[in-house]
Amino acid sequence: MRTAIDPPVHTPCRPLPQLHYLNMYQNMPTPSPVAASWLLVEFVMLTALRAGSEGTFRFQIAGADTFLGSLIIDIVLYVLSIGAPFFLLRFPGYLGPSIYLLWCLYQLAVNPIMIAVGLQLDGRKEQVDIELSEGLLLLAVAVAAFMALVGFAVSIAFMNHGCRKTFLGRLSFRQYLAELWESRTWAPIGKGLDASRADLISFSRFYWPPNDKVKAWLEPNWDGWVAAPPQWFTSSFVQQIAAGAPPEVLPIAVLQDLAEKHSGKGVGQEESSTRQLSIGASTRQPSSRQFATTSRKELVQMEEKRRANRAFTHAKQLGIWAAALVFSYVDLGTTVVVGREYLSMGTAQGRHAAHMTFGMLGVSLGIQTMATHWTGQGTLASLATMTGGKMLLDTFHIMTGRNPAGDVTSGTALVGTRFMLVVLDSLPQSAAQMFLVAGLDDANPSALMLCSIVGCVLSIAFLVATTELDIDLSKHYRTNLGTVHGYYVENSATMQGLVLVGTVFFVMGYLGAKLISLAILTHANFYVAVGWCSVEALGLLAMRYFAEGTWRHHIKGLSGVVPSLMVHVVVYMGMLATPFPFLRFPGWAGPSVWASCIAYSLAINPVMAYVGFTLGADRIIAVKLATVQILLVLATAISVTGMAMMGLAMEPSRRHTFYKHFSMRSLLDELWDTRELTHMVDGSCTAGTDASRADLITLTSDYWVSIDRLRTWLTKWDEWEIEQPSWFTDPDIDFQARVVNHVPEEALPPTVLRKILSESQVLSRTSAKILSESQVLSRTSAAEREYGTELDTATLVLMVKELRQELKARKQKRRRKMAMAATKAYALAIAISYTDLLGDVAVSLSLYQGKTTRNESYVVIGITVFSQVIQAIASFACGHGLVATFVALAGLKPLLNEYNALSDRPLTRGTAIDHDNAKTETRLMLVLFQSLPQGFYQCLVLLQMVGRDETPTWVQWASVVGAAISVGFVVADTDRGVDTSARRRLDAPSVHGYIPDKTHHALLVSLGTILFVGGMTSSKWVAIATLATTSATAAGSWLVVECAVLLVLRYAVEGSWRFLLHGPDAAVPSVLIHLGLYLGSIAAPFPLLRFPGYLGPSLYCASACYQTIASPLMLLMAFRLDGDGRLPQTELWAVLGGTTGLVLLGANLMGCYMVPEYRKTFYKHKSLKTLIQWMWTERETCAFGEGPDGSRADVVDFAAWTWPPSDQVRAWLEEGWANWEKEEPDWFTDEWKARLRHPRVPREALPPALKRTFDAGEVAK
Repeated sequence: MRTAIDPPVHTPCRPLPQLHYLNMYQNMPTPSPVAASWLLVEFVMLTALRAGSEGTFRFQIAGADTFLGSLIIDIVLYVLSIGAPFFLLRFPGYLGPSIYLLWCLYQLAVNPIMIAVGLQLDGRKEQVDIELSEGLLLLAVAVAAFMALVGFAVSIAFMNHGCRKTFLGRLSFRQYLAELWESRTWAPIGKGLDASRADLISFSRFYWPPNDKVKAWLEPNWDGWVAAPPQWFTSSFVQQIAAGAPPEVLPIAVLQDLAEKHSGKGVGQEESSTRQLSIGASTRQPSSRQFATTSRKELVQMEEKRRANRAFTHAKQLGIWAAALVFSYVDLGTTVVVGREYLSMGTAQGRHAAHMTFGMLGVSLGIQTMATHWTGQGTLASLATMTGGKMLLDTFHIMTGRNPAGDVTSGTALVGTRFMLVVLDSLPQSAAQMFLVAGLDDANPSALMLCSIVGCVLSIAFLVATTELDIDLSKHYRTNLGTVHGYYVENSATMQGLVLVGTVFFVMGYLGAKLISLAILTHANFYVAVGWCSVEALGLLAMRYFAEGTWRHHIKGLSGVVPSLMVHVVVYMGMLATPFPFLRFPGWAGPSVWASCIAYSLAINPVMAYVGFTLGADRIIAVKLATVQILLVLATAISVTGMAMMGLAMEPSRRHTFYKHFSMRSLLDELWDTRELTHMVDGSCTAGTDASRADLITLTSDYWVSIDRLRTWLTKWDEWEIEQPSWFTDPDIDFQARVVNHVPEEALPPTVLRKILSESQVLSRTSAKILSESQVLSRTSAAEREYGTELDTATLVLMVKELRQELKARKQKRRRKMAMAATKAYALAIAISYTDLLGDVAVSLSLYQGKTTRNESYVVIGITVFSQVIQAIASFACGHGLVATFVALAGLKPLLNEYNALSDRPLTRGTAIDHDNAKTETRLMLVLFQSLPQGFYQCLVLLQMVGRDETPTWVQWASVVGAAISVGFVVADTDRGVDTSARRRLDAPSVHGYIPDKTHHALLVSLGTILFVGGMTSSKWVAIATLATTSATAAGSWLVVECAVLLVLRYAVEGSWRFLLHGPDAAVPSVLIHLGLYLGSIAAPFPLLRFPGYLGPSLYCASACYQTIASPLMLLMAFRLDGDGRLPQTELWAVLGGTTGLVLLGANLMGCYMVPEYRKTFYKHKSLKTLIQWMWTERETCAFGEGPDGSRADVVDFAAWTWPPSDQVRAWLEEGWANWEKEEPDWFTDEWKARLRHPRVPREALPPALKRTFDAGEVAK
């Protein structure tokens, strides 16, 4: 058999040259273990020296002083010390002066020794031969060492003399901080000794001065700082003292606050000890303190005990998380290995099993990634999920006390990840592998396959148990839902361990039994198994309905039809194989349904196995029925044993929560009357029944208490509006919106009824305007006064009921309209993304197959790739993020833009206006960099092929026609969106608004735009391609002259050739934008280009007329230059005549059916400065806000050359700046202020005081 590298396979003479380099790489030396050991010893030695010098190996910066963080930094310091010994490393806390110089000298001295050892090893043939001689190596090292010593000597000689001593002697970071503690009186956070010490406290607590010094500083000054807080006395400083200082150092006021805050807190609850400690915590009178009379010694002992308990809990939790992490990745790793083992079997059955294994893994990661994105955890979390690293990321967040992006806490994210791993990964994988292993007929299952199944089962059981431990010990669940949660004994690690082990046994046996029985039934008859599970799911739905009175879910956002059904599927999957004890909670399965399902499932497994064997499973699998029954009995016994362990070791008062009927409505009724303390979303606890009830109505309204009880409670509304309790205004609870939108009308107080009617009236009046929040509030207050007290409650209830019915009908109509718009938008985006793109690829393939057009195929695909790269670069440069950049490379940017514009959770950052602008920009780039160049070049190729008497394929003709239609359609749709934009019509009503309100008239205008632009594009392609075919020089010269003339005309009209917007008005961007404007004017004349500052109305009209006339002239010149007469003149004249007719027809349609008042905006001269002057002097409302100030602030967004005269700008800024700093209008942002500091802003346009302020800011920087 001939191998892949035999020379005759490639050429008769010699093998492929690349194989020589492959052999070189195969023979490359591998690193010696001696070298690795040497570096490891040096690292340990350097770490030990640092620890000896500093008294600890921990890093000096707070937050990076953890064990893992310090170890990583030690590695970085070692790498720098051997390769790039920055002088900074001599700083105390890094290497320090005593280690730095000696370590550098050691590194220079040890190099010859390392060479000698390496040569000695080479002599023993333990490494590949070293070709350089020993003398040459030593000479190179000596030269390098001499250069290093000379460089150091030169640095020492010319440096500041006072700093030379910092390279010698011994000065630890502790000594350095102790010296600064006593002497320094300035710090970045303020002046004075106290400010300096507060700054030093921000370093790691391992380097603080002695405890007695810190105590002597804190104790006598604390009450004074609380009474009159200095600039540096912030909440972070207070929390750092409370968390980092030893208890015996803390002021007694802080000890009392900590004791009061955690007086009822147990061991198993995870809230941070200082999270809610406020600056004013010590301002309460001593008589109001619970621990005012407790001695300092007792308070210190209480804090020490609490910290010890917290450390124990944290260590226990870390152990559990680490184990869960190991189980998760062992499960993932074995899945991949088993999939490869299936592939290595070499059979069709093995390949099918491998594809199924890897496919399920990919689907699982995909669904988890989408869930991560939909919950708003950010791009990093989504990428980590995609690569299987979400569990690691969540564990890192938990260990470091950080939260992922969005509103999801680290604990919630970890619980959600575990649940998805069980339901979407481990459970389906274990079931599939059990099914695949049982069906192997050509080979016995390997030990690895069986271990993978056992590992999946154990991983699922452990994840379920640890998730339950976290949930049940959570302060949130124990405080808010203590009736159900709390079955783990709080202060007994032994009992908690027994319940944890019992849960593992219970779930492991339960799942094992179900996998065996379900695999047998599925092998016997797949449809019977599906039917069996479907009947069980329907039965569970019926049981939940009878237990709760409804099948909808109780969490807001998941109570709709589809979400509730999806939640039910998840609940059934859990009850089928992984019965989380959490599912016994009312609203999920409930205690009675949960216990019934457990008993049913364990009892039905033998029946399922028997039915499977009856249907013929014994003909497919090799295991006998008796063996299966024994395995089922064993798995059931393990599960029952686990349940017994749980029942005996759990809190006795919570055993009934596992079986006694208790509905969600009953739970809410009980909590409505009895709960006095509520754990809020931000981690704080709020006392009182009002806060509790506000939290309860965040659930689905189907489970609320009766209308009478709601009405009685809501009579306090007027008091709440006066007192403004935290839960009443908390945006996370969103209490007021929940009441306004979901409480029945009969239960609402009159104040809320009037509020609903007045807000509806304001919205109906301002629906066509863009108003700020303050403007809406002011108008709401005025509208509320219209509904006085003369209307009785019954009348108000009737009016609100009618209003809600009307709003519901409008909402449904709007949803249908939005659904149709979304369907159209996505269809258009897909057409834009792929129709033109796939057409270009098809043309490239068609040209590649031709004998004379292969080079042209490369150009076609090159233009396509260039277009995607330009879009990606533009997306990255505009700050759209990495997601948009990679999507643009794949050609899906239009689809992403539509999703961002329509979705509540866009995939890229930015406002709705940003996404709308991104959509417009992407379409412009598609036209300018893909459709136009492709259409022109493909027309050129068609003419060249005709000249060579070759017949173009239909794909080429279809691609050119499709590109012309695509350009026309994209331009028409984009310009329609721009013109109908409420923001643009508000900002520039004299320009935008030509699209009529009547639907059929608007469609005719859009059709006219398509014909006008498509015809113009086609005619220019034909004319320019024909001229370029006969003379590329003539065509290029013609276009260059046109571009230059257009630039001169723009300068003559506007007085400047720069672009109109701030930022792109620099020289290079302005030139590039002018090229884009020229390309648009000759081939894709967007009506948007008539906007002053682009081309303007007069230039737009003149350019369109000229280009229409110039096309026949270009054709005539081409025919004159065609000496051979190869051009098909008759056909070209016919095409040009037809496309020119389309241009005229489209222009007539646009002119006839547009809004008559706007026809002049297509031809009547109007410069940008004229428009800007109108904005400055007359405009009263724009997207920035109402009033002249908002309009003028919008003008500042334009380039400085467009502004009104400098004296007007200076007078406006001087008059309003002081008021703006006090009132802080919405537009008065740091970004807006930064525009005034731009170098191109005229200095004379700024008031003197503002210039001094800006100059001082530059000096400070």
